[in-house]
Amino acid sequence: MTFTFRHLTSSAAALLADHDERRIRAIRSRRWVLYPRAKQALDRLHGLLDQPRGTRMPSIAIYGDSGMGKTMIMKQFRDEHPPSFNTVTGVLTTPVLAMEMTSRPGERRFYAELLTLLGAPSRPRADISQMEQAAMRIMEAIGVQVLVIDEVHNLLAGSYREQRIVLNTLRFLSNRLQISL
Repeated sequence: MTFTFRHLTSSAAALLADHDERRIRAIRSRRWVLYPRAKQALDRLHGLLDQPRGTRMPSIAIYGDSGMGKTMIMKQFRDEHPPSFNTVTGVLTTPVLAMEMTSRPGERRFYAELLTLLGAPSRPRADISQMEQAAMRIMEAIGVQVLVIDEVHNLLAGSYREQRIVLNTLRFLSNRLQISL
């Protein structure tokens, strides 16, 4: 008895002949399934990249219950716009920078997380203004156009004052660097 697998893609058919461990790993791997609301969100995110740079850049917030795919949309958007290195000029360009809001946000922790993501060396004694300047310099140098912040609701873990400071920090970054959030 022979089976034909014409209904499968060539890579899926090839996987059938592979070892159990490899097939199980393939089954458990992350998958992207484009569904209408995700397409709508991605289209809006792509629209942010197409905006001409200027003051008061447009930004969007994607809201939904836990487990609805917001992080997957963010990762898909980031993966569609990966960093690129120009070997001729020696310049790294990162149009989309994605980060997760710290669990207990404050200005120092926000900049520390951002600098870590940017690959900046750690300076434990740096004050907030030095951290801010370093983050802005690096983000400008690598051409960040959109800063995606996952788990932004973590802002609510801070006091009212801390929430205001971090929100003002986000607005400042958006205005100064002319980037969308």
